[in-house]
Amino acid sequence: MMPGRTQRKTAQPAAPAEREVVAECALQLRWIGDKWNLRQKILNLLRKLFFPET
Repeated sequence: MMPGRTQRKTAQPAAPAEREVVAECALQLRWIGDKWNLRQKILNLLRKLFFPET
């Protein structure tokens, strides 16, 4: 360890209920990300159709 730095505390193992909440949050974030990605792909397709590069 470098001088003048404090040691980082290790995290306590998560309780089963907390792990369930974290897993649900991760699923929701994945769903939001997938939805955003689909929106971007549709917008890119429309842009290519209506504004073709010359």
